[in-house]
Amino acid sequence: MVHLLDAAQVLRKGRTGAQRRAAAHALVATLAEHRIALVQTVLPVAGYALDRRDESHRILDRATTVFITLDETTVTPDPGRTTVIPHVHYRDRFLGFPVTTQVPGRLLCLSRTGLSRAAAGPLKVFSVMDTPGVSLRVVGDADPDLDELIPRAVRRNPDSVSAAVEHLSDAELVRELSAAELVMLPGINTFADLTALFMALSLDRPVVVPRSTTASLLADQVGPGWVTCLPGPVTAELLDATIRTVREQVRTPRPDLDGRDPETVAEQYATVFHRAAERVRTDGQAVLAGEDTLPDTLLGHLLGHQETPSRHPGSLPSGAWTFLSSDRDSSA
Repeated sequence: MVHLLDAAQVLRKGRTGAQRRAAAHALVATLAEHRIALVQTVLPVAGYALDRRDESHRILDRATTVFITLDETTVTPDPGRTTVIPHVHYRDRFLGFPVTTQVPGRLLCLSRTGLSRAAAGPLKVFSVMDTPGVSLRVVGDADPDLDELIPRAVRRNPDSVSAAVEHLSDAELVRELSAAELVMLPGINTFADLTALFMALSLDRPVVVPRSTTASLLADQVGPGWVTCLPGPVTAELLDATIRTVREQVRTPRPDLDGRDPETVAEQYATVFHRAAERVRTDGQAVLAGEDTLPDTLLGHLLGHQETPSRHPGSLPSGAWTFLSSDRDSSA
């Protein structure tokens, strides 16, 4: 069984259409030859429908045994082949990690992919905010779009604006998140965004994200005050109002993350994986490569450029794919 977490990475976005189609045909041909099931996770991103117009994506979609979504609102090519499995929380995973005392008024802008999506707006308007005692912390991998914005904001507000623009370990992220009063995220567009969101909630820190159907649903699921959806572009007035709303909102002691514990989620993934593999093996449902296949292409050659992902299906690994042998026992 092969599980694709990000088809665009496997197809290597940026190639020509013919190259992407060849890559898709190569993967599907290899899966068909070895009777390997294909499972895809579909993220609730705005560009999903546009991506699916690309023939290379449609080739993979036709060959997919099961689609997995993280919520009920995400659209897939075939609802009949779709299973919903929620994202895990990280409460147990980070037990024992050193935490930092919360800093009142600290607004943390965080992203491991495209930091400017989270931080550009706050950096531009921070100096004209009215909320007393507020500070801005920008954390995440380097983003060239912030090369001028961050130094400028620090010069204007040397005592209240700081940044750590580098790749941080999980332990460092835990320290940054635990120190924040409010965590500002760029949206729910990538697995890295989801990881950051559930890290913050697992550490009992309220988050702010742009409004979307998925974000609104999540806000309802975790309880009032834990996920705040921004209605529009970031302004000083909007940030002041958001901080005020979050502070005044009556919240439960912890967000409701029931049903998201790693063991429960891993069991759901294992069930889907084994059923998909069994269907290909016993029901004769094999992936179809189409007419223009590349039968001599090896799966390892196609996917060899990817880093090795986590083997824990509930953790939604950061790599593009997961491979599980169809003969693994059900306890895997």
